[in-house]
Amino acid sequence: MKIDIHTHTKKVKQGDSENRNVDVKKFTDIINKTDVKILAITNHNHFDHEQYIQFKNSVDGTCQIWPGIEFDILEDGRRSHLIIIINPKNAEAFSIKVNEVIGSTSADSFTIKIEDVVNKFYDFDPIFIAHYHSKKPNLTDKEVEKLVSLVSNPKRVLKEVSNSISAGIYIKHGHNSIHGSDVQNWDDYLNVSKGLPELRLPVESFEQFCLLLDKDDTTIKTILDKKTKESIQITPFGIAELINLEIYNDINILFGSKGTGKTDILKALSTYYNGKGFKTEVYESNKNKIEDVFDLKGNQFTIDIEELGIDHCSAELASIRNATEKGVTSLSAYHRYYSDESKNKIAKTIKVNLFTLLDESSPKRTFDEVKSYLKQISEFKSNISANPKLKEIIGDELLTELDSVVNKILEKLNSESENRFIDYKKINFFNKLIQVFVDEISRKTGQAVKPTKTGFYEYASNRIAIEKAVKKVQENIAKTITPNIEEVGDLGDKGKLFCQTNLIIQNGTISDSEYKHIQSKTKVPQKSVASQIEIISNHIYANSLFEKIDELKKIESGDTITSINDLLLFNRHFTLNGNVYTPSNGESSMVLLHNELKKDKDIYLIDEPEKSLGNDYISEVIVPLIKEKAKSGKRVIIATHDANIAVRTLPYNSIYRLHNVNQSCYTFIGNPFSNNLKCINGTKADLDWKLISMKTLEGGKSAFGERGKIYGNS
Repeated sequence: MKIDIHTHTKKVKQGDSENRNVDVKKFTDIINKTDVKILAITNHNHFDHEQYIQFKNSVDGTCQIWPGIEFDILEDGRRSHLIIIINPKNAEAFSIKVNEVIGSTSADSFTIKIEDVVNKFYDFDPIFIAHYHSKKPNLTDKEVEKLVSLVSNPKRVLKEVSNSISAGIYIKHGHNSIHGSDVQNWDDYLNVSKGLPELRLPVESFEQFCLLLDKDDTTIKTILDKKTKESIQITPFGIAELINLEIYNDINILFGSKGTGKTDILKALSTYYNGKGFKTEVYESNKNKIEDVFDLKGNQFTIDIEELGIDHCSAELASIRNATEKGVTSLSAYHRYYSDESKNKIAKTIKVNLFTLLDESSPKRTFDEVKSYLKQISEFKSNISANPKLKEIIGDELLTELDSVVNKILEKLNSESENRFIDYKKINFFNKLIQVFVDEISRKTGQAVKPTKTGFYEYASNRIAIEKAVKKVQENIAKTITPNIEEVGDLGDKGKLFCQTNLIIQNGTISDSEYKHIQSKTKVPQKSVASQIEIISNHIYANSLFEKIDELKKIESGDTITSINDLLLFNRHFTLNGNVYTPSNGESSMVLLHNELKKDKDIYLIDEPEKSLGNDYISEVIVPLIKEKAKSGKRVIIATHDANIAVRTLPYNSIYRLHNVNQSCYTFIGNPFSNNLKCINGTKADLDWKLISMKTLEGGKSAFGERGKIYGNS
């Protein structure tokens, strides 16, 4: 949930923008489109109680609206701004007091002293937010100290800076800091709201927020308890050290010095969750090469070209290999018959050998067509029966009607199939009977057999069939395949990295070494087979056709090429901005971690994600991704040495491993909200979360302070 402690809903001063004016409807529409769950109305030297109530009621249940005001402070002749936000329960009384204090003075000319602000408004349970440092006009350190000295609870004094980066720096230096939108134009608020502070705990009231400022342990525990969590027992170091952990459906940070067993704990958690039915593994930075992850060598790469609209042509390749010549009846056969004067009187009188065989091809073709239609309609009926969704869509009546029509079609096709089969078989039987008689007469009488057919039809049909098969194979070999491009990850300013897979079919001429074979096929038979198919295509009607087919059969390992799929070649590589690109080790780490966090998983176990990564990438890409997973209720458990990850993610759970002088280790659990780390077995005193984090993750307080001085934030 996001919080905005500094907004304006009215143009009050002359210098204010007209775009600060916003009506109830527009305000409601905008807020409902944001993640802002707490918003304070803080107009300059002005509080409109009626407007406050309207706005509050309009977003009730969606966003808390808190009453406030931004005062012009005058101290020692110097003007600055101080915001006070008060308990919503006191809104009406607060309104009366504001009107009393300001009276008839205009917002442009009204000023008030710090002491008077405290004296007149402290009874309304306020939070004080001072413009500080680069947030102009700002209170000086002296003026802030004065304010702190006047209030009973210094934790109620916050310093407002200009942006989240500045707020982060000041918080790390021990300042209670925050920033608000100070909205100038409500038309821009949707975008502006994205950069507002985020409350990692679900704060439900003004009182609860104040207790959170106080780091009240009871309040924090109450809030934390609302988060889903699981109590887990693991033994990563053997039964001698039983570790009890509470893992939240949120961010859980595991930190400590090297050698304290953080990786072992992650692996033990993986084993535990796998035993519960989850598929988990520990992501270890730099463990895998990006080339292997995306299988650039194609060791696991398989593809069915039918998915690409390309026919396997398995039957065609087999028919080409198995093709044999269909002989034409020679003239010598006719010469033998007619020159042979029969001496057998019986043979002369038998006329059966003079019959010409009937054409079988046409009735067989007709029968095959009907049989094909019958198969298609039968499959259609089966698909209808197997699809219950269809019944839901079209209803029982239409489905019954369709079934009836289909059954009638099937009945008709069955009848026609039987008739066509009988027609074909009658001719087939007649031809076989004639051939038997002719052969037997020739055997008994010694008379040469009269040829029953010329063979030209069979010869031509055979060559045409071979040509069709060759042509179909060539057509599919010639098809182009669109490259497959998948996003690998974001390389920041450089752009997005992609993995591109180019597929081509060997046509007998491709020798590019960048292209590899698939399914352990070697390039030699691929290229030779494809080349020989091309040669065969040029000899279809030549006497040498079957010589060329025989050469195809003799190609070494050529019989392994049984489909177009076996002629497939691939080239897989990374691209950046359309050009071939090889990512560095650091870039590889970036995209692999990015991919890991992009996966839709219930549990993420990540070991030292910061390895080989730049701080800006961690801050701008990785931290937001981790927070995103936390928002969706995922369990994220990270072992890290990086402060950006361990601190800026504001984890619900920090697990600290302490290396003792006797080489034993202790496990502490806490969070940044309570600023406390407790030993799980109670054998060690509580630790300060902030100090331990600074020591372990930043190199200690002095090192952190030195960096702050270098950066110019003393």
